[in-house]
Amino acid sequence: MKNLVTVALNLPIYSSFDYIAPNAHMIISPGSRVEVPFGNKKLIGVILNSKKMNHDVKEIKYKLKNISKVIDDVPILPNEVIKLCLWCADYYQFPVGQVIFSSLPPKLRKGKEINSTKIDIIKKKSNSSKFNLNKEQIDAFKKIKSKMGIFSPFLLEGVTGSGKTELYVKISEFITEKKGQVLIIVPEINLTPQTLNRFEKYLDCKIDSYHSSLSDQTKLKTWRECSYGNIDIVIGTRSSIFIPFKNLQLIIIDEEHDLSLKQSEKFRYHARDVALIRSRNNNIPIIMGSATPSFESLYNCSIGKYTHLALKNRYFKTKLPSVTVVDLNKDSSDEGFSSELIRSIQKELDKKKQIILYIGRRGFSHTLLCTKCGWTSKCLRCDAHMTYHLNENKLWCHHCGFQTKVDIKKPCGCSNECEIIPLGQGTERVEVKIKKLFPDAKVMRIDSDAINNTTKLNDFIDKTKNKDLDILIGTQMLVKGHDFPDVTLVGIMDIDAGLYSLDFRGLEKIAQLIVQVSGRSGRHSSEGKVLIQTRKPKHPLIIELLKNGYNSFSNKALVERKSASLPPFSYISLFRVSSLNKKDSVNFLSKVKGNFPDGKNIKILGPSPAPITKKNNRFFYQLLLSSSNRKFLLQKSSEIREYIMKQKKSNIRWSLDIDPIDLY
Repeated sequence: MKNLVTVALNLPIYSSFDYIAPNAHMIISPGSRVEVPFGNKKLIGVILNSKKMNHDVKEIKYKLKNISKVIDDVPILPNEVIKLCLWCADYYQFPVGQVIFSSLPPKLRKGKEINSTKIDIIKKKSNSSKFNLNKEQIDAFKKIKSKMGIFSPFLLEGVTGSGKTELYVKISEFITEKKGQVLIIVPEINLTPQTLNRFEKYLDCKIDSYHSSLSDQTKLKTWRECSYGNIDIVIGTRSSIFIPFKNLQLIIIDEEHDLSLKQSEKFRYHARDVALIRSRNNNIPIIMGSATPSFESLYNCSIGKYTHLALKNRYFKTKLPSVTVVDLNKDSSDEGFSSELIRSIQKELDKKKQIILYIGRRGFSHTLLCTKCGWTSKCLRCDAHMTYHLNENKLWCHHCGFQTKVDIKKPCGCSNECEIIPLGQGTERVEVKIKKLFPDAKVMRIDSDAINNTTKLNDFIDKTKNKDLDILIGTQMLVKGHDFPDVTLVGIMDIDAGLYSLDFRGLEKIAQLIVQVSGRSGRHSSEGKVLIQTRKPKHPLIIELLKNGYNSFSNKALVERKSASLPPFSYISLFRVSSLNKKDSVNFLSKVKGNFPDGKNIKILGPSPAPITKKNNRFFYQLLLSSSNRKFLLQKSSEIREYIMKQKKSNIRWSLDIDPIDLY
């Protein structure tokens, strides 16, 4: 009797494939890799299940092929990770083989053999420091500790600087002392070095990081040693949710509100939500921490799905920073700098303190304008303007990636002399101006152009902590989760663009940004100060947030969400299509909607233009599905997906996003 095995292949196909094992006595366990013939090629696959096959099986209507080669004697994926991948493929409606292969380190995807010999890891000699928890932290620690071995979601809401990391360290110490393992997920790579350093400062155990900037060999080693139980704590980005563990006892999601936890291309999963499923499958607690929790998590606390833990006071007992709103209508700015901001910067420099200036865009200016002919630096491939980058003297479209060198004196082809002015501000322009205003200050720009590898990131962190820098200028890369003891002033250069976003999450995002950026100030011994520059000082968000805090703001915003039947009071999915011809995209989605009209439990909105309608010479349109019933939404999304897959339209590309973040 032959063995029939089901194999998942790394292909954009929504099904797995059946093959026959090389001989009847060979048992290939799920999670092992094999090489199989597929058409004229040989592909690497992962076994999903195996069973005995009777010769008279009628449901098999095609000739089965034999497996060419068994790569792994021992499964490289445990059953619990396979189960997690199968859930992801079903929920996010993505090909199962591509989900499984995305969970593997690159070397294993290519069929490289994994060394099955157990390697002894030499633990770092640690002069671990000690610290004491305060009463709030102790209460939270006891509640989490009491739920070990039970699926228990905790939302840890703590003001910036309240000691959330110290609580993570203490509960991790408790688990690792009992030979358990902990997974800590941070939203971005730039947060891994300082998180790793803080854990190594206090714990004498094996701690490693896992993210895309590591070499393939390093990722494979961490992945493998973690599965053997040789690593106690892994600190990684969203992909680390699929790492196999020998004895996983706790998952921590830091900055759980952060949009970077959602993958925006191809396999569009949310690491926080996948982590909740993994915790449930393994019967272990999960901690989701944030100073500005997502509305979804706050709602889940209100209906009893999560346990709400609060840290209301700063760990070092400093007051929360004072906030001053600068009305740019009255205090006119000099290239983005109000007189109030300039005076405040000088005052902190005189006290030998550090300053953070936040600006939401990189580059020098959003666009260039010729006042003679009206030319602007519009991208020819997109419905967007190209950002001017002074340091590299080029125009760069941040949507399609197109770049071109520019003659700043005559970029537009005017017959007469050009008059080019930069519109808007980016990090480069703020950097140039600050060096003119404060020539003796040591300034550093922190954005993805200036900090593009871990070496530069570590250099920036070291220089800041060693007080080799006075003024830090940056995007969100600078303000997410960093702890700089000597920063006493934060200047938020301009928030107005975020106040009038079309996205229904726009105000939630800008409120979180204001609180998170402000929280970098005055975290240790000195009280901090925050300056917010705006032309809309009477905006209801600013008034509510600054007067009553994030919690009050979120409660009022949730009432508005409920009245409009928006998430988290409903569930949504997004179909997006593109074509080289605008009409093709619109007509295609109109046909889809015509076959799936609105029903009692579902609303289908669109077709409507995507946020950037034209991108890289393709036109993007979308359909938004909304329902108060999650199962019904997933079912209807699946029906539409299957319908789209049957349409023979070579000029149409499409994607499906369950629980989308990027709508407008």
